[in-house]
Amino acid sequence: MIITDLMILLYALDQGVDILYKYRDSQELRKYLALYQLEGIIHKDMEEYHEFHRFKKGDLLCELGEPLRYFYILLKGNVKVYTTSDNGKILTLRIFDTLTNLGDIELITGTKYRCSVEVLSNSLCLAFPMQVIQKIGLNDNAFLRYLCSDLCNKFDHITSVSSSNILYPLRNRLASFMLEYLSADSNVITFPYSHKELAELLGTTYRHLTRSLGELESRGLIEMVDGTIYVLDEVNLRKLHVETYPHKV
Repeated sequence: MIITDLMILLYALDQGVDILYKYRDSQELRKYLALYQLEGIIHKDMEEYHEFHRFKKGDLLCELGEPLRYFYILLKGNVKVYTTSDNGKILTLRIFDTLTNLGDIELITGTKYRCSVEVLSNSLCLAFPMQVIQKIGLNDNAFLRYLCSDLCNKFDHITSVSSSNILYPLRNRLASFMLEYLSADSNVITFPYSHKELAELLGTTYRHLTRSLGELESRGLIEMVDGTIYVLDEVNLRKLHVETYPHKV
């Protein structure tokens, strides 16, 4: 399939989003439906309207206040869902890996995008025009059950995070994140996003996060060398771990 630069540019200007390019591929669709067990969820009548949208790191998949154009299923990569206050402050609500739906809340409530979604790594989405979802998807029981299950999981996560942010100090929540991203083969912690994004996800400031990292380092639990975090005392770091904190998706 040949996609010219002009096609990409015209499409991006028309849609107002940072789509690298879009295409249709029935064979690839069948592969992903089987891989993620979506064959009984995506109605046959919807399949002919499918599109694949590719995004690069830093692109905006959607922006707060924009009208809905597509229902997205994230197949590859990860994205940051965030909201911005009137004074410019950013609150990261969640960082999603595959497999997740984007635009489901707005689809049900009939509103414009309630959050912005930034692409953190090169990503691939399965996209369906919103009018197709409204006409076919919302009248299909299997698709509706799929939506309800995913929405319940998201709301449960939000409730758990809100409770944990109130009940536990930052160092405990930070330790939970660190242990999730601790390499099984070494003592290195590798986050798939920056410390600034980690601070937003933890509901704190970058300065407070830096102080907490320094506190863990002064206690001999970790060591930071040129931006890399090494675990020195995993046993005592795990004593700070919050079991119920839903850190990694």
